[in-house]
Amino acid sequence: MSLAIIAAAVCVAPALPRAQSPRGPGVKEEFGTIAEGYTSDFVGGPIEAAYRMFSAPDFGEECSRARAAEVKSLRTTLPRVDGRVGVPVPYTALKIDAVDALGVLAPKVPIAIESAIGSGVLDVRQDHIGGDTVTPKEPGTIKLRVRTICDGPGGETFVTLIVIR
Repeated sequence: MSLAIIAAAVCVAPALPRAQSPRGPGVKEEFGTIAEGYTSDFVGGPIEAAYRMFSAPDFGEECSRARAAEVKSLRTTLPRVDGRVGVPVPYTALKIDAVDALGVLAPKVPIAIESAIGSGVLDVRQDHIGGDTVTPKEPGTIKLRVRTICDGPGGETFVTLIVIR
């Protein structure tokens, strides 16, 4: 009988959720990070982002300076961005605000920008995403997830990128 219990546990184990990061809303397996950066500095403003912007030793200070622990949600003033195959889309096209429980802007909060995995719309090879843009390689629609990455409740929002030839 104990062998049957062990076999059942092994069959169920892969279906259990993986541990989430303690930072913000956490990792979702269907999205992969393509950039990191900061939310807007003013309401409705552009984000600042690039492939790698933070170093581990300075990350705690970055989060403290940004009042990141007070952030309760992210919001976008532009839920759709248009792109063209082969034309880089600057991350500044994303307009993402971080707000506290009272709806007050918390400027320049550290974020991750993630794209849906396996869509084929964006060129997300690591050797091609090193700057402050991402380049569409196929027409289609892809969902971008933007999430806070500091400790605390944080938030996430989504932007749809629609790519034409």
